[in-house]
Amino acid sequence: MVVEDALGAYLEQLQNAIQACNGDEMKACVSLDTKQHAVMQSAVLSVNLDPVLKSMEFRTSSTSHERRFKSFTMDFLNYVGQHQAQDYSNSAYDAFVKVFSDATALFSLPDTVWFIPCLKQLAKMLVTLAIQSDKKSESRTYTKTIDAAGRLSKCAGLAANDRTNSPGQETKRAAVLALANQSFRSYFRLNNTRLCETVLGSVQNALLMNRKYAAASDSQETGEEVYCMSERVTYRYYLGRIRLIQHRIQLAAQHLNWAFEHCPSGAYVNQRKILISLIPVQLILGKYATQSLLQTYDLLPFFARLVEFQRVGYGYGVQLELEKHCDWLRTRGLYMILREKTILGLWRNLFRQCLRWLPPPTSANAPPTLPLAQLVRPARLAWNDEKLELSDIECAAANLVDQGLIKAYILHSKGLVVLQKGPHLGFPPLATIYEK
Repeated sequence: MVVEDALGAYLEQLQNAIQACNGDEMKACVSLDTKQHAVMQSAVLSVNLDPVLKSMEFRTSSTSHERRFKSFTMDFLNYVGQHQAQDYSNSAYDAFVKVFSDATALFSLPDTVWFIPCLKQLAKMLVTLAIQSDKKSESRTYTKTIDAAGRLSKCAGLAANDRTNSPGQETKRAAVLALANQSFRSYFRLNNTRLCETVLGSVQNALLMNRKYAAASDSQETGEEVYCMSERVTYRYYLGRIRLIQHRIQLAAQHLNWAFEHCPSGAYVNQRKILISLIPVQLILGKYATQSLLQTYDLLPFFARLVEFQRVGYGYGVQLELEKHCDWLRTRGLYMILREKTILGLWRNLFRQCLRWLPPPTSANAPPTLPLAQLVRPARLAWNDEKLELSDIECAAANLVDQGLIKAYILHSKGLVVLQKGPHLGFPPLATIYEK
């Protein structure tokens, strides 16, 4: 009797949510905790669902809506009846795919903007099921995660294509960021960020429409303002990581820094996750994390010595640190970019350190200079390489000048690097040099 009452109460709650077009109540109907799931499972297994659902009246705006809501309800209850709350088997994922497909079909109908909270929840559940299913089966092909990513990408495109002449929060575009974030989560799990560009295109289309149709009283500088802060922070985090993989350092820094600054102060785990990518980006740009920051987020073992060695131009030390934490950095997509992008910065910092050690010019009007011959010994120590010669130092200097990392010219006849006069003495901030 108890289980029958539970099923009756659930179906009544579901009917009321659909008839009232209450997305939050609909979300509650699919967000079952372990205890609720067990009760509903017993209830579903104790009855024949077909006659029960046929007797339900959804009172929707059309027969198409009613038919799809009944299909959605049937597939969801079948999923609950056949699988435990923490069931990550392939069959559980396949059963849930039917639920998500029904939800996508519902979302494609007119007048279903209210369904967005439920769709967001189902998208999150789909990705979790896919990732855990692949992990449990130890599948190296990640078939479920690939499937989930494709479904979410299409769903995000569906949401972005809503060209209703209304503010973003009143259209299906309101679902774009949440769907995109779950899609990014899948693609990063697959280590296939190239496919993220399709989703980014959908997001950019939605943001453009949001700006175009913003209410006069709304400030829509980016089109993101219609989304909740948690979705915006997650989106900027993934966008920053995508730009970092593309070696667009300045853009990566902007997005990751925005995500960190707007992440709630109590969200320690998320802040730490953002910093793991932000600290290397800033290091490449010549901005170094403080010891207190690294200590606060338990990142001292991974970055403390790396930051200090980079600051003084100790190339050999940086290489040792990168090799020491190679596996940790590689799983986060940071190892190769740090290997590649820190080298010029190390030479630049070494040259700047040497400039500080050398006596100042005898004339106040004379520009600062670096005698290349006097850089050979410091370079050998910094790189732990006694084979470095004057020609290697000259080559490094020419490379720095050519890429604008130091403002200078090389006077080959005298073996001098002649630096630009000014407040930075030929060493402008790296953030002003890297292209956006």
